[in-house]
Amino acid sequence: MSWSNDGVRYDVDIDGAVTFNDDLTDVESLSPGGWLKIRDRSGLVPRTVEITSTGGTLKHEYFVAGLSRGWNDEGRRFLATMVPILVRRSGIGAESRVKSIFGRKGVAGVLEEIDLLGSDYARRLYLEALTDVAHLDSTSVTPVLQRAADNIKSDYDRRQVLQHVASRIKLDQRGVSAYVHTIEAMRSDYDKRESLNALTRSGVSLDGNIAFEALAGMKSSYDKRMVFMEIIERGGSLTTDSKRALLRSVAEPQSDYDRRQVLTAYVKKFGIEPSVRDSFFSAVDSMRSDYDRAETLLVSLSHATVDPATRPAFVASAERLKSSYDQNRVLAALVRSERR
Repeated sequence: MSWSNDGVRYDVDIDGAVTFNDDLTDVESLSPGGWLKIRDRSGLVPRTVEITSTGGTLKHEYFVAGLSRGWNDEGRRFLATMVPILVRRSGIGAESRVKSIFGRKGVAGVLEEIDLLGSDYARRLYLEALTDVAHLDSTSVTPVLQRAADNIKSDYDRRQVLQHVASRIKLDQRGVSAYVHTIEAMRSDYDKRESLNALTRSGVSLDGNIAFEALAGMKSSYDKRMVFMEIIERGGSLTTDSKRALLRSVAEPQSDYDRRQVLTAYVKKFGIEPSVRDSFFSAVDSMRSDYDRAETLLVSLSHATVDPATRPAFVASAERLKSSYDQNRVLAALVRSERR
């Protein structure tokens, strides 16, 4: 691998698993037969440290301009300068390093180390390792989510942390709130979508508006739809408040095609319950396309009971259709359904 630090270029070649000592001045262990080579190409004369493992013994060698200098104080100083940069930018040995720091300094010590890291990739590896090593729960994982929101700029790496947390921790509503806050820091609708879907798949109880807050900033109607569909598919535990919040979110600006797909999936799953009747028809009426509104109403006839209490709302929605053709086919379908 290659990396740069303050404009200085370094090359690193590693074979095998490597761990470093606690103060990041030297290699502590290396797989049998493995090696580590660090080369500084910043000056006119390149400098290189090679460390090999043979028979359980580590051998260090320092090169200047390709010529061996054995192992001397200059080589030790060079390695002690390079190791912190390498470890904190590359994330090498993240799990073992997190275990070591956690054993000595606890969660706070690991978080302090994360603040010193030099790349989003490394921060992600340390946050994931901390989640596992410390056996964090819905309360104690909050600092991890906060670091992901504030310290990681890459949406991909943020998403990886969130998916890791969602797959391992049963979040309560406070934990979900911190999780959603981290999603809101993202720019990518795709990464928001995948993070929200990971939360839904984890089986958390979605109460009120909390799970839909991150949807407000999403521009992609497709990505919004895919989140809604995941929530609906796994929505056996959705509360009435959550269903209302979902339907209000569907009514927000997006493609009428995507609205129709979500609403038809919703009515097939839940029907039209009296407690969410107004929210459902408000979402239907938010569509500008007569075709999509009509198709949604027709599907609702097949999968929901239009009882005397629901009929006025259904008829009023049908009568708002501007297209006589669509209005007539919806009302005719209603009459036919009532004759059965």
